[in-house]
Amino acid sequence: MGVYGLVAVIMIKKQRGNAVKKVVVTENLHPDGMALLDARDDLDVHYLHGDLSAVPAAIENAHAMLIRTIQLPEEILRGAKTLQIVSRHGVGCDNIDLNYLSGRKIPVAIAVDSNTTSVIEHVLMMMLTLSKRSIDYNRLTHEGAFQRRGSLPTSELAGKHVLIVGFGRIGKRVAGLCKAFDMRVTVADIELDHDHASKLGVETVDDFHDVIDSADYLTVHVPLDTSTRNLISTAELNSLPDHSIVINCARGGVIDEDAIAQAVRNGTVAGFGSDVFTTEPPAADNPLLNLPNTILSPHNAASTAEGMQRMATYSAQNLLDFFDGSLTNERIINSDDLQ
Repeated sequence: MGVYGLVAVIMIKKQRGNAVKKVVVTENLHPDGMALLDARDDLDVHYLHGDLSAVPAAIENAHAMLIRTIQLPEEILRGAKTLQIVSRHGVGCDNIDLNYLSGRKIPVAIAVDSNTTSVIEHVLMMMLTLSKRSIDYNRLTHEGAFQRRGSLPTSELAGKHVLIVGFGRIGKRVAGLCKAFDMRVTVADIELDHDHASKLGVETVDDFHDVIDSADYLTVHVPLDTSTRNLISTAELNSLPDHSIVINCARGGVIDEDAIAQAVRNGTVAGFGSDVFTTEPPAADNPLLNLPNTILSPHNAASTAEGMQRMATYSAQNLLDFFDGSLTNERIINSDDLQ
């Protein structure tokens, strides 16, 4: 934009006065998301570029926030007197005090389906990597131990039983991919979509504990709240077959880290893959960091090039739609509490 164009935008904003909305973007976005916001002459966008110390002052007179991973507890949000909406760059909102915002009738928008493909591919990558012992065999090959090619047991996904706990947007897509690998699929959820399960041709169960003893793979796809914290702990892991593989690409804390570390170490389960940790980044003494047949990633399952572009544009568009009066309830995570 040239000098004259910039002056014109500033003049338009000044003429509109109270119509201009202040938007605070706490962390860096994909350029496509910033372009959507910057193209609007009715928005005054403040980019904090991850400077979290600047958040309290920046949001004092903000009308909207677009956030990624920063924590937004009540004590910070109380200072946002003019806040009308929070848009989350992603779908999980355990870093936001939803109860407080709902009490103020402030919607929290999520980037629905923006990272679904990225996450489900990450889940399958972990299942395949652990089943084929890819990391171990890659290391042995690089070390010149070609003759050890049959020394570690590997297995196929086809014909194996996968238990999917959580049958929401991601759980449904994981179930479909597992079916494509000719796996036996069982899904469990507190609000089970039986129609979609029937269309996929997968088994359903009200309580996942009923079938956990036959699961070759267990993957969790539930949000983190008081009902799901340590949902998978010692009792559940002891119920799994000792050849089973456990995957967590949902939220840290859904699987008890001490329990899964002990289970892998003792051979109660054969392997564990996780993209998330109870505390992020994990401490140097986290028990998961020094285990055999474990694959860990730094909460980046959603961070593919395509996923980052979609999360940025969807979360930016949610703000635009809100100010334009066209934001739909399916994109508002606390919509029920706002009724």
